[in-house]
Amino acid sequence: MSKNKKHAVGGVGEVLWDIFPDTKKLGGAPANFAAHAQQLGTNSFLLSAVGKDPLGQKAIAHLQHLQVDTSGIQFNEDFATGRVTVSLDPMGNPSYNIKENVAWDHIEFDTNQKKITQGLDALCFGTLAQRNSTSQNSILKILKSTTPDCLRVFDVNFRQDLYTAKMVEQSLDLANAVKMNQDEFSAIATMLYLSKNYEKGLQLLIQKFNLKFGIITLGENGAVMANQDHFCFSSPNNAINIKSTVGAGDAFTASAVKGWLDQKPLKQIIKEASDLATYVCCHLEAVPKKI
Repeated sequence: MSKNKKHAVGGVGEVLWDIFPDTKKLGGAPANFAAHAQQLGTNSFLLSAVGKDPLGQKAIAHLQHLQVDTSGIQFNEDFATGRVTVSLDPMGNPSYNIKENVAWDHIEFDTNQKKITQGLDALCFGTLAQRNSTSQNSILKILKSTTPDCLRVFDVNFRQDLYTAKMVEQSLDLANAVKMNQDEFSAIATMLYLSKNYEKGLQLLIQKFNLKFGIITLGENGAVMANQDHFCFSSPNNAINIKSTVGAGDAFTASAVKGWLDQKPLKQIIKEASDLATYVCCHLEAVPKKI
């Protein structure tokens, strides 16, 4: 790839409004991922669906303001734009009440999405948008229509009990990279009978599913990253004043994907991703403007 050509990166799945006690903010892991990737200098696309309602129009406008390409977002006349009620504990950690049977549960894979997908250098997806069979089937088709060298990142993102062992295995089969937090890694290790030791378990997961890399984020303790040959650990520099962790994981993923596409060493990828996630934790917005 020439130095001048921007990487094309996509997120597929949920786009929704996080309804906080005193405000509402656009969210959904794939939307946050796409917005962060755009800020980091990629051409970002979001493949999703919104309702034909004011929140849907507002979502499109907000994403366009963030310069995310919204041509892969469908308008659904039958289902409302996604919403989630968010409450934060004293440490800034969120809990979610996710409205069911909304527009992003009904993504229909069409020729337009196929065209976008075939031009991507990386595509990020998770489990939440696979809770409904319509969107799940579309996501699987989208993954299968990427080019062989496209980086397909399974950003696990477990929510409530909206995932199954079969869904996780199917996703890992179609992915060639995985990112999860420590609780998600523990759950997957249990499902697949892997060691819960980070280094051993991650290397086994990479070998079992022939992944390019795997990442486990460890909250305030940093993160670990491995590929077929190497394992590295990044610890944060200092304690921070956490305002909200919403969007931090998506920022981490976006930075790691960009670092991988730019062929940076693992240690640098994980350090830069940790730094960006830390920056996001210091803000209430899931996608704060980077100075």
